[in-house]
Amino acid sequence: MINIKECGEKLVDLRKYSPNAILTSTIKNHAYLRESVAKMINKAITYLPKGMTFKIISAWRSAGEQATIYKNFWHFVEKKHPGWSKEKIKKFVETFVAPFKGKYVSGHMTGAAVDIRLIKNGRNIPMRTNKLSYEENSQSHQPKLPKRLINNRKIMFQALEKVGLTNCLAEFWHWSYGDIWWAKSSNKKTAIYGLVDKI
Repeated sequence: MINIKECGEKLVDLRKYSPNAILTSTIKNHAYLRESVAKMINKAITYLPKGMTFKIISAWRSAGEQATIYKNFWHFVEKKHPGWSKEKIKKFVETFVAPFKGKYVSGHMTGAAVDIRLIKNGRNIPMRTNKLSYEENSQSHQPKLPKRLINNRKIMFQALEKVGLTNCLAEFWHWSYGDIWWAKSSNKKTAIYGLVDKI
């Protein structure tokens, strides 16, 4: 049983707090993370090879945004697998998208989670291949990937792990600290960040 004991730490605007990270256009107006998580991102950048930095794909999300992502993915899976039961669809969907309500809501809704990629000199560093399915590509430790892609992931993973962020093994791009999912994967009894309804 994992408890949530909200510590009250503020969220910070990554546009000002993390100027060395690249923000995607979709989150520039609400690119917020808990201050400790933002500090970790800043520190992790210093462990990357010269010319590399992080591209932030997603940070804090509102319940409405998370619900939209959840429902859109549900419809995508339902269309792709018309013979699947609702229980099977739910299990599959929640492997990749956390719920938008209840105790185990997405870490994005707490400001503790970030979806992240690597870029070098303004260009995306490849970490997936067209030869594998979405599910296979998503797995953090995917032995079917070409060696160069495995090495690219290793560069990102080592920098983020070094500062204390933990990875969701089903999604190589998803990292967090302090939320209930971090507590679960780190064998902690208490999460320090709970739901943030609005900025």
